[in-house]
Amino acid sequence: MIRRISIIILLAITGVMAEIPSQRVGLPLEIREIYIPGGVVKAKPRRDSKPPLSVRILEVKPAKDGSRYDFEIQGLDPGHYNLADFLEAPEGTVIPEIALEITATLPPGIVRPHEIGQGALPELGGYRRMMIILGSLWAAGLVAILFWKEKKSSNGDNEKTAAPTLSERLRPLVDQAAKGNLSSDDRAKLERLVIGHWREQRPDIAALSPAEAMVKLRSDAEASPLILALERWLHSRESTASEADIGQLLAPYK
Repeated sequence: MIRRISIIILLAITGVMAEIPSQRVGLPLEIREIYIPGGVVKAKPRRDSKPPLSVRILEVKPAKDGSRYDFEIQGLDPGHYNLADFLEAPEGTVIPEIALEITATLPPGIVRPHEIGQGALPELGGYRRMMIILGSLWAAGLVAILFWKEKKSSNGDNEKTAAPTLSERLRPLVDQAAKGNLSSDDRAKLERLVIGHWREQRPDIAALSPAEAMVKLRSDAEASPLILALERWLHSRESTASEADIGQLLAPYK
């Protein structure tokens, strides 16, 4: 016990005689080969932003009756500190005083930079003019995009308006049927268009099959003329249907 106290006193005297380590606020300060007798010490955890020092142990090297430590300290507030106040030791271990200094001044020979004064922006050819030009180009681009979208939307509306009517879709198929040139695929397409139209107009045939719907439409006053004409043309190669006749047959589909 007496020997340990003697070592602590010797370390304290040596610390007083030695130059106190110093560093500026925010810069790391390394202190190496610090002998601490007894058990292994640890840096106290920083539970908030109040402690003025941030301590990290870089290395622990075993030594007789204790250990040698390499520390890295970062000062957050200027002042004189004892590193022992920021370390935790096991019971029975006494940490000697380890003095250090954190300063807020620049070391000799370093000149502070001049204060930056306020300057006026150049009227011509400078930043202000460039920003005005860029802003104008951005505004012009925005107007162009909006105009293009409006024009595209207008063209889309025109295309929707210009979509062919059912009568216009039926006419080439009916023309081919009148000439006896209607293929099987076109005949099926023609029947689908006719039945689809009358299913929307006649709720009583909406749930019927295509064959049942055709039977029903043969007796319908509006639908029967075109359906009967198609059946007649499909069974006869010769047709006397004129453009006017076909137009009259397609009148209910406009």
